[in-house]
Amino acid sequence: MNTENLETLIQLMNDHQLKVISYKDKETEYHIEKAVPALAAVPLEAPVQNEVKAASEGYIQKSQLVGTFYNTENEDSTEPLVKVGQKVEKGDRIGIIEAMKVMNDIQAEVSGTIEEILVESGTAVSYDEPLVKIKEV
Repeated sequence: MNTENLETLIQLMNDHQLKVISYKDKETEYHIEKAVPALAAVPLEAPVQNEVKAASEGYIQKSQLVGTFYNTENEDSTEPLVKVGQKVEKGDRIGIIEAMKVMNDIQAEVSGTIEEILVESGTAVSYDEPLVKIKEV
């Protein structure tokens, strides 16, 4: 792999907000990790009332994978798996994340009503990125 290809790997990391990327072929092997800046210690304060209220208004389901999020049966479909206002039960399929050519079902972690779909279908998502807001029942 030449320097240009290495720069391509780094660009992929930046474009998809990846922290680690590895590449290996018959002749070369690269493992690239982004350094995480040290965080300053911040004193804990009592929670602000507005923050508590916002958290209780809905459950935010987050991505457990890095990949492409689809709110459809497959990447070519136009019919959404879930819509705002739709009731879901814990375990219901609410989306798909394609990661390395593998389609991974995303299942509702709580029962409730879909309040908001936070990611457009076909969008690249990173680990722990909010996907769907569900008002729990």
